[in-house]
Amino acid sequence: MKSNTINIKHSIFIKRSPEQVWDYTQNYDNRKKWDKTVVKAEVLQTKPKRMVKLKMKGSTTMTLEYKLEQRPNKTSLQAKDIQSSLIQAAGGSWTYEKQDEGTLWTQTNNIVLKNSLWNSLMFPLYKNIYLSQLITAMKLAKIMIEKT
Repeated sequence: MKSNTINIKHSIFIKRSPEQVWDYTQNYDNRKKWDKTVVKAEVLQTKPKRMVKLKMKGSTTMTLEYKLEQRPNKTSLQAKDIQSSLIQAAGGSWTYEKQDEGTLWTQTNNIVLKNSLWNSLMFPLYKNIYLSQLITAMKLAKIMIEKT
């Protein structure tokens, strides 16, 4: 049986320090400005670990539970309480690597689709859509961060 897990990864170079890239991308007040899939983001708690509730386009909601926050180097998280017709589970990590006069920001995301014939048939399309959305969001974040 074919896997129902979408693994996507993308990197982009931003001409700002890892701290500046981290601070912008990890601030959920900014998230809707650069990630057009996010309708609403609400930080539920910051301690002992950060938890954020996201409402996404397409009537998907989930709570992100951070497993690791090492400013300005890396984050990792797992989605909980997912309400979606498509997504069963999700998680990922972001890294911020100092490089020359800027930062190489990398997102690695894993999305597990619910088991269904439709999702199996549409898997290649969904993977392309998620990757395209990721690339578009990261490019927009780059523009916004480099303007500051």
